[in-house]
Amino acid sequence: MQPYLLLALALLGTVPVSRSALASPAVEDEENVTELEVPEEYSGCLGAGDKQAPDVPSMPGTGTCRYVVIRHCQSFHHAQRICARRFRGRLASIHDYRTNAFLQHLACRHTNSGQVWIGAVSQPCFPHPRCHWTDGSPWNYSQWSPGHPRPGCRFCTALCTNNGRWRSVNCNRRLPFICQI
Repeated sequence: MQPYLLLALALLGTVPVSRSALASPAVEDEENVTELEVPEEYSGCLGAGDKQAPDVPSMPGTGTCRYVVIRHCQSFHHAQRICARRFRGRLASIHDYRTNAFLQHLACRHTNSGQVWIGAVSQPCFPHPRCHWTDGSPWNYSQWSPGHPRPGCRFCTALCTNNGRWRSVNCNRRLPFICQI
C-alpha cells in the first residue's frame, strides 16, 4: 500500500499502527497505554459506557478537562509525544488546589509509582528557577516540595502521589504520566 494510505488507515484505526510500514518504536510504545474507564461520578462528557478519562473542572472560564493516566513509564519528552500523538493532548497543567488534589488521587489509584510526570518545566535563573507549563498556559499555581524547584539546571516536574507536592526531576527519568486531553 502507499504510505499515505497506510497513514490514513492507521489514523482512522482501521490498520494497526504496528502493522503499517510507518511504525516506529515510539509509536509502538504508544500501544501499551490504556485509557481509564470513567468512574460514575465523572461521567459528564460522553454517554454512559463510552471509554473516556475522568473529568475535572479546569481553569475558570475554560470548560472541563479530561485526564488519562499512563502507567507505562517514559521520559518526559517521550511522554509529551505520546500525549500529543495518541490522545491529541499534552502533559497535564495544574492551575489550582482542587485539580492538583484530583490528579494526585487519580495517579495514586492507578499507578504504583511514587511520582508521575506533569507538564511543568523549570529553567535555571538566579536567584530562583523560572517555571512554565509546556502548553503555554499561565503559571498561576504551584505546589513545590521544600527545596524545589531545584536551581542550576533545567528540570522537568513530577507530581508526588503520596502528598501532592511537586519535585524537580531529571527529564530522562522514566515515570508514568498524566495526559490532559
